[in-house]
Amino acid sequence: MAERANGARFAWADEIVDSAGMSWQVSAAVLLGLACEPVECGADSTVLTSRWHLPARTDRAPPAEPSGVDLRLAQESPAVDPVGGPVVPEPEEGDDDIDNDTSDDTKATWIVHEVVPQETLAQLALRYRVDPGKIRGWNGLGSGARARPGQRLRLRAGRTPPPRERVRHTVREGDTWTSVARDHGADPSDVRAYNIKRTGRRLYPGLELDVWRDPLLANAVVADTPPSGPAAGVRPGGFSVGRPSDGRLVNGVQIPASADYDLRYPGSAWGTSFAVRHLVDTLHRWREHSGYEGLLRLGAMSRQRGRRIGGHRSHQSGRDLDIRLPLREGLADTITPTPRRVDWVAVYALVRAFEGSGAVTQIFLDYRLQKRIYKVAREAGADRQTLRRLIQFPRGSRATRGLLRHSPGHDIHIHVRFACADHESECAGR
Repeated sequence: MAERANGARFAWADEIVDSAGMSWQVSAAVLLGLACEPVECGADSTVLTSRWHLPARTDRAPPAEPSGVDLRLAQESPAVDPVGGPVVPEPEEGDDDIDNDTSDDTKATWIVHEVVPQETLAQLALRYRVDPGKIRGWNGLGSGARARPGQRLRLRAGRTPPPRERVRHTVREGDTWTSVARDHGADPSDVRAYNIKRTGRRLYPGLELDVWRDPLLANAVVADTPPSGPAAGVRPGGFSVGRPSDGRLVNGVQIPASADYDLRYPGSAWGTSFAVRHLVDTLHRWREHSGYEGLLRLGAMSRQRGRRIGGHRSHQSGRDLDIRLPLREGLADTITPTPRRVDWVAVYALVRAFEGSGAVTQIFLDYRLQKRIYKVAREAGADRQTLRRLIQFPRGSRATRGLLRHSPGHDIHIHVRFACADHESECAGR
């Protein structure tokens, strides 16, 4: 990416169940058509219907990410890795890495899902950790077929989060399509699309809306306890759908202004509630513990609704953030952070702070620069286990271990990737 006038530039790195017959127990359960009893969902919302998946798993938590997954980072153009050989190619268009989220096929469960309004096959694939092509095959659907409300689809799910529930919401003073959707873990565009023909565009107190509520997301909002400290003002409800390189951001929250950092692109400083809260808290703690007093510049995260940004494939789902490498004391903030100008002690402290947050899956940095962090870490007394856990170097730029990973072009900034929160039911990819 070309340098900008002020001497700083940012680039981005991108990410790059066997069908079997239903058991007689599952078939019998399907015929029963079990439904849950109506339950209260707050003063203004009541669940009307909620058909459970058959059979249901008691473990609703997303499965652990498999160890040793070979990350395939997309490049801007086919090239040769200047450090370690040819670049690993990006998957063909249409390839999906969501199966990587559940490598243990023994955990897959046959279920029957009843499609709710606005749901798509792509959403179901993300939700249940299966390939959308397999959903089509299991149900005899053509390549151009779409999910229809009320349609019952048979699939072998890698995980079984609770299905969406139809909720009747009574509009209160000050409600907007966005606030209603956010409170119920829904997409505002879906809520609007489902109701607008009956209600019109204008909301007024007493109007009743039908919302297809996502229990995991809605419960996270209801049970949310705002954090203390600088992240206290970051509201709940922002969540990620899909992968960082093929996804979107719903009800996104903007990184707040702070003395701890400088927002270079406020219009692209949106992320999930989980990511933004951990970012703000981590950078504040890093300032306090590292003693670094220079300017820390944040680059792009995501647009308010995600999707493509700047012609690159990542930064689409509110979980990626570019941070310019901090400069040594006494240098002008406008100069390019070449290796000799960077405060590598501060960078190492930043990496440790992100690791300590427990909210980051990877940090991308050019492999040749990792050697400098490795040296600082050794001088700081890091043991071998810590070095191996934190830094890909010296195992080669294609190694699949280490929080810090190689990606070409990341030579003046790090690219931080935040995890999916447990309640983000359709968030995928590392």
